[in-house]
Amino acid sequence: MTHEHRSPMSFAIRNHNRRAALSALVLAALAMAAGCSSGNQDTAAASPTPSSAEPSKTVSADEAQARKDVLAAYQGMTEERVAAYAKASLAGSRITKYATGAALRDVKDAVFVNMRNGIVVKGEPQVIASQHDVSLGSGGGTARRATLRVCFDTNTWDPVDKKTGKSVAPPGQVKRYTITAHLQKQSSQWRVTDEKADKERTC
Repeated sequence: MTHEHRSPMSFAIRNHNRRAALSALVLAALAMAAGCSSGNQDTAAASPTPSSAEPSKTVSADEAQARKDVLAAYQGMTEERVAAYAKASLAGSRITKYATGAALRDVKDAVFVNMRNGIVVKGEPQVIASQHDVSLGSGGGTARRATLRVCFDTNTWDPVDKKTGKSVAPPGQVKRYTITAHLQKQSSQWRVTDEKADKERTC
């Protein structure tokens, strides 16, 4: 089976009334971008840590590959999301390869909100995670479900008014925090099903 290879994850977005309206819309869009979908597990710790596997634990080749594939799927979703937000369009997007369910719906909703309100997101977020941040479900290397905790930094990802080029990011927002994502293996491809941000815990 051929596996997709990606670089190590550190892939490391007028008048007063209009600005207020845009800020409210951007807040909603960025909330979706940051993983507002409901999760069914506890939020992450102060820094991304594995929930079931210790860094020193020896894992099988299959489990190591599964962890790499989980990371690649999240990276793929992030790259497609960044590309879509940069032009407020899903034209030509491959987001469905990497996201499904609530995660896919959140990206589509955010793109729709931004498109209707003339907002594009410049730059890209920094996402930091490693294989130790992946917790595979039962079955280890043959697991069909996984949880991933990442450190998500939006300091270099700024929403701007497409016409003026000015930032419309709501003031005082936490820009570096942890995200817990859930993934499912569908056929041979891992996809993100949902993610939840914990902005009270920095990383």
